[in-house]
Amino acid sequence: MMTLVEQLAQFEVKHIDLAGVQQSYREAGQGPDLVLLHGISSGSGAWLKQLQALSPHFHVLAWDAPGYGQSDVLATDQPNALDYAHRLKAWLDALGVKQVILLGHSLGAMQAAAFQASYPEYVRALILANPAQGYYSADAAQQAEVYAKRPQMLQQLGAIGMAKLRGPHLAAHCSAEVLHLITVMMQGIGLAGFTAASYLLAYDAIKRYLRPQQAHTHVIKAMLDGITPPQDIQDLADQFQLQSCYALEQAGHLSYLDQATQFNQILLSLHDAKM
Repeated sequence: MMTLVEQLAQFEVKHIDLAGVQQSYREAGQGPDLVLLHGISSGSGAWLKQLQALSPHFHVLAWDAPGYGQSDVLATDQPNALDYAHRLKAWLDALGVKQVILLGHSLGAMQAAAFQASYPEYVRALILANPAQGYYSADAAQQAEVYAKRPQMLQQLGAIGMAKLRGPHLAAHCSAEVLHLITVMMQGIGLAGFTAASYLLAYDAIKRYLRPQQAHTHVIKAMLDGITPPQDIQDLADQFQLQSCYALEQAGHLSYLDQATQFNQILLSLHDAKM
């Protein structure tokens, strides 16, 4: 039986030029466009189980965020979520994609929320999975700590060392095979992209891009998530009176990998309900 990393080879990295800027991504399937945005320590390949299982139902598009994989960095090294949203729009426009189901995981959820706020006509449904909420309202010392933490870790430990340290905390069921996939994803993280994403986490917040009772917005929380705690996510959903909040009982932070069958079923149920 092929390992997860061997299976990933079935979904090769693609590239598209955006007026001189390279954007990399993976895709599979046909149907409604499902766009997947990964978190701060990940990459497009982490969505392997969605590329596999959901491609009979969706045209699945998983990007490598700016500065990740083979995607060029943003023009600014102090971005907010709108900078990522503008790159996302340029990518979708280049692909001719105009209506999407947009799913962001962790820091990708903040980018997804900013895209929906800026370009609502593109978004059929917004799904925030294990959303990182950001430190926009924190004091300066905490913001500086958040900004420095991950880039320093990457510089000191390297991608493999960082994966060994952080990997077991990302998934509740972190087998050797899952850890290997996480390690491969972390090896695709560039320091410049990682630093920019850390700035986003430290100095922006998802709450800046959400509206109370905004339509077609769904939230997924993982009950074993120690990175974006489920109660914090429930509080966010309650504050903005979002349409639904789904709980994955046995999942950790990488819920889409940890409990892929249950995660995918949520997306299929939304698809069947025509959102």
